Amino acid sequence: MKLSNRLETLFDLIPDGCRLVDVGTDHGLLVVKAILEGKAEYAYALDIASSPLEQARQNVNKYEISDKVSLELRDGLQGFEGDANCYVLAGMGAETIWMILEDYDFNDSDIIIIQANTKLPWLRESLAEGGFEIIDERYLLDRNIPTFMMKVIKSQDTIELSDYDKWIGPILKDSQDEDYLTYLNNRYRHLREIKHFDDILLEEYNVIQGIIL
Repeated sequence: MKLSNRLETLFDLIPDGCRLVDVGTDHGLLVVKAILEGKAEYAYALDIASSPLEQARQNVNKYEISDKVSLELRDGLQGFEGDANCYVLAGMGAETIWMILEDYDFNDSDIIIIQANTKLPWLRESLAEGGFEIIDERYLLDRNIPTFMMKVIKSQDTIELSDYDKWIGPILKDSQDEDYLTYLNNRYRHLREIKHFDDILLEEYNVIQGIIL
């Protein structure tokens, strides 16, 4: 099964043999592929709205995997009691993702995969302050939209982020990925024209300058 570039990248971040939760599952295709290709031994497809959940149900039935997927109408992870160890929260704003994360009691061994549409530096900072460690990051262009993904775990240690970590990413700052370096160069040129309008833009500009120059 071929998914969009965004969903394929999310799929690659899912650990083999996990018990998966897809929060905001939409059409459920990430869950379907994870089951069909053996990434997940069981999956929970959650959505706040009944219409996308019904679409997910149709896809689950189409591929005859209803015995391995539970479809649940839920607001985030509120009331979720399934046996899971990998959670995907993708395609939402940073505030919504953080609200879901801080209201749920994760185990130390759980893997959490995040793709936020907004406020990524703020979310990185919130994760660190909330005791989550970023262990992997990915960047891609999805339909010409810069898209960032993170894999995180709960940590027993205090997490401190530098300015580079916050703006560039603790993993991505050491990346030699040409697409990401192109993004940073384009962002740098854009910020050069507008940095004087906002101190936050100036901070981002200075950090990126330290990476690319």
